[in-house]
Amino acid sequence: MTGKRIKSFIKSYSEHILYLFVLLSLFLHKFLGIPNLSIFFLLSPLVFLEIRLLDRWIFLWFFYPVAFLFFDALWLLGMTLSAFAEELFFRAYLMKRFSNLEVSLMFVIPHFILYPGILSLLTFFPSLLFGFAYQKTRSLAFVSLLHLVSNLVYFKSASNWSLFN
Repeated sequence: MTGKRIKSFIKSYSEHILYLFVLLSLFLHKFLGIPNLSIFFLLSPLVFLEIRLLDRWIFLWFFYPVAFLFFDALWLLGMTLSAFAEELFFRAYLMKRFSNLEVSLMFVIPHFILYPGILSLLTFFPSLLFGFAYQKTRSLAFVSLLHLVSNLVYFKSASNWSLFN
């Protein structure tokens, strides 16, 4: 009977549990220097969800060669994986159980752990936009591309303003 209770608990609260693992991983990375394993937890919904990665938003592959003109290839690949993983976890996975507002608040906390400050708190507003776009299109590829472009514009602007130099 205890095994069934545990299985039922995990099934009922899997979103909460994975989210806590993301936060714990970021906290351990930030304050104890342990390697950041949050990407594994962010990508874990791939096991549970039935998603279409390549849908009508195939123009992502046309955008990519142009982006290489402005950004380092390895950095761009990392940014793409990060945007996809965050959108997979927060939109495709958490928005099945929580509202866009709740998910957007949850989206801010990991950013704030890594980069404390007002700019991390302001990720709430793009998150609302990504959530709205996901609700309307149900396209993980589209919101991932939207997130990637948002990050690229932010980092390009920030480097021009010397915030990261």
